[in-house]
Amino acid sequence: MKNWTRALLVAVLLMGCTAAASADSFFEQLQADALIGTGIDQYHRANYREALGTFDQAMRLAPFDVEARYDRGLVLYALGEYKDAASEFAQCLKQQSDFVPALFNLGVTDIALGDLVSARTIFMRIVADHPSSVRANFDLGLSHYLDGQPDQAAKDFAVAALLHPQYVQAHYDRALAEYRTGNLVAANMEANAALKLNAGYAKAYFLLGAIDLRQGNSGSARSMFQQAQRLASDPVLKSLCTQIIQQIGA
Repeated sequence: MKNWTRALLVAVLLMGCTAAASADSFFEQLQADALIGTGIDQYHRANYREALGTFDQAMRLAPFDVEARYDRGLVLYALGEYKDAASEFAQCLKQQSDFVPALFNLGVTDIALGDLVSARTIFMRIVADHPSSVRANFDLGLSHYLDGQPDQAAKDFAVAALLHPQYVQAHYDRALAEYRTGNLVAANMEANAALKLNAGYAKAYFLLGAIDLRQGNSGSARSMFQQAQRLASDPVLKSLCTQIIQQIGA
């Protein structure tokens, strides 16, 4: 066989092998995509253990699929397995440094792990790049509040509420932060703003009761705690209201 004929035969064989490998890869990605879709559906139905198994299968087929890894991180967070979730989000960022949802959820997971410095650094970075992000400003405030910085937290929650005036939690958390700083006027205003948006918000009534107590208005405080007690679904909050009402007396 002439050399050029042999070379042509080898080239054809290699092309055949490459095409087969490419086809295998293509079909594996299709399978992985189908599994990812199933896993997302299981996640939204709160079948977290099933979803985790599904994403594991997907990643065995497509180990570098950053979306599958990210979704797996969300499932791990939902299961309360925060260290593993953080590891997945961090790996996503190694693969794709501008993957903002992974960065954001790494910050959320850091809060759950109590790593408030890391969380704050992440949310400050996101706010710097996306100043109109409501959730980034809100969670920056949460990291400040949990780290004993209510003054700064109140400012962050104020930005979140300004960006999204209907954000009940931002108003309530700002009220809580203002209460911690001793700014009872602002605390009262924000707690009432939360109640205008959600008249059944038991925690806001509870906070208004606490504000009234600090201002010496025991009658108004009792009324607020009674309202909180009536609306509360949390048995701990309901019990706490009962105790405080008994202490205030008639």
